[in-house]
Amino acid sequence: MLRSDKKLAELGNVLNNGRHNEIKTRISMLRSEEPFEGALKMLAKFYDSTDDEELKLIISRFFNDLKESSGRAEVIECISEAGKPSTKAMLASSCWQSGLDYSDHAEAIAEAFILGDYMTSLECLTVLENCAGTVCDDDRSGIISSLEREILKWDIEKQRLGRELISIMKY
Repeated sequence: MLRSDKKLAELGNVLNNGRHNEIKTRISMLRSEEPFEGALKMLAKFYDSTDDEELKLIISRFFNDLKESSGRAEVIECISEAGKPSTKAMLASSCWQSGLDYSDHAEAIAEAFILGDYMTSLECLTVLENCAGTVCDDDRSGIISSLEREILKWDIEKQRLGRELISIMKY
């Protein structure tokens, strides 16, 4: 991923000071540009803080359409840094909707499952289900142990998800 402080500052300026249509246009432009470091974090933070549902939908679609493997680590960081459960769930959903392989980040996704609300956990389960076959054995064992250690702390619905994820990881 390209590092460009200038592009990042420009994006930040538009997100912080721009009007609705300016922000929409800038997000659309991101689709045709070479990806640059920090843009995903900035978009996720904006999503987390805005009440503009149309802009949230545009950002969600942007994340869902990501095809750059180099952005996966930044998406994972965004999940752990997001403040609102709805933002975490949107980001986790984008992991499986993008079609990218997140098996290298399985432990971080499992942690988001463990710490998240029901919707975030459901989205994380889907990500892990899609990449379970390529998760390394050490990560798989660690995930199963963590889930088994935490499962009784959750409500009944999340416990069901946890048991399903354990089953998937054991396959």
